[in-house]
Amino acid sequence: MPSPIHMPKLGLTMTEGTLTEWLIDSGETVSQGQPVASIETDKIETEIEAEAEGRLHQLCESGEVFECGVVLGWILGEGEEPPEISEIPEVKNDEIKVSEQNVIPEKKTKTGRIAASPAAKRLAQEKGIDLSEISGSGPNGRIVVEDVEEFSSNKPSDSIPKLTDTDASQAAVNEAQKLGIDLRKVQSSSSDRQIRKSDVQAHVKNSAGSTEEKSDTFFVEPIGEGERIPLSGMRKVIASRMHSSLQAMAQLTLHLDVEMDNAISLRKEMQSEDVLPGYTDFVIASVARALRAHPQLNSQMLDGEILQLNEINIGMAVALDEGLVVPVVRNADQLSLNEIAKNTSRLASQARDGKLALADLEGGTFSVSSLGMFGVDGFTPVINPPNSGILGVGRIREDTAWDDQTPRKASRMIISLTWDHRVLDGAPAADFASTIKSGLENPESLITVN
Repeated sequence: MPSPIHMPKLGLTMTEGTLTEWLIDSGETVSQGQPVASIETDKIETEIEAEAEGRLHQLCESGEVFECGVVLGWILGEGEEPPEISEIPEVKNDEIKVSEQNVIPEKKTKTGRIAASPAAKRLAQEKGIDLSEISGSGPNGRIVVEDVEEFSSNKPSDSIPKLTDTDASQAAVNEAQKLGIDLRKVQSSSSDRQIRKSDVQAHVKNSAGSTEEKSDTFFVEPIGEGERIPLSGMRKVIASRMHSSLQAMAQLTLHLDVEMDNAISLRKEMQSEDVLPGYTDFVIASVARALRAHPQLNSQMLDGEILQLNEINIGMAVALDEGLVVPVVRNADQLSLNEIAKNTSRLASQARDGKLALADLEGGTFSVSSLGMFGVDGFTPVINPPNSGILGVGRIREDTAWDDQTPRKASRMIISLTWDHRVLDGAPAADFASTIKSGLENPESLITVN
């Protein structure tokens, strides 16, 4: 019996994944347990292994996004052929049922996107053609350039809207280019039917309430020639999440100077420790204690209510060549400074080696991001959804402090707290940041668990 290759569900929050690459060509023989494809979620990259021995038959193209449970391909035995769609039973994969309609992608992928080659999409955009009207002739119904050209040649020329010099004023053209609006979608309000700047602005205002409309009308022409780099994989996920974060939350940032002399002295005394805590470990320890005292920041905004979470799990941003991952120090408020250091050392090493487990990336309730190692004094971090706050950490710099009228050298560091103003106001946010500052300036309190 043919053995299916599913898009796996790797965690409770995973709903879809990207098929990044087939590791074995279609038609080649594979053994049980052999990696056949690599996939990427919004958290990790991993491989799918064959559950049987046989001949690989690919159904889906790499680079596309598919829902959990979708059949990506088959392992076929001697003389077997891939089943027809009507023969494929519903599959329960961690309580996700795969129905007939989402087993094999046709024109639309599982996220509702049109399955089309990049060249076909560009050509359709240039010609003002709606891809949903085209039947694809490529693998699994994928639309290719030839499909767009054929559709364009058969479509009446008057059905494709074109703009002449008199259709839009120069001010309207300039405004549309600035806002990324396709002028062909803008309605004129004047008697001479010419599109004016006010029409473009009204179009933006009217479409602001609809996410679908906004994505439809976002139309950007390249301003010059250059290398085109597809937005995919981890970079695509980060772009989507950060853009969504800024759109969905009322984010504000405050900055505080922290004197780090005591932390520097204490760290020198800890040189004999198995794992020497870094300054980020001091920050994580202080943040964890502060969250226990200020649970509003350890929360999540839901529909009409705020959920204050029981666990305090601190996400630690780790920069990789291809993007950013945020492994999690679980129950950080219950760990000593040394235990936190051991956790962060392991997580950072596994992150850079690409060996993080899904459990290392899930459940974060607050995040810490440091750019101090790059010489950055301060910055405005963006909240990692669904958290309600994130702390940015700058470099430790030499500064001057004053004891009455006497100057002295001091080592200082800027911490930057970004929080969701829907969850709490500025005064309690400042109080939370001050608690972090106090912990760092009195680091002996971080060594053990209170």
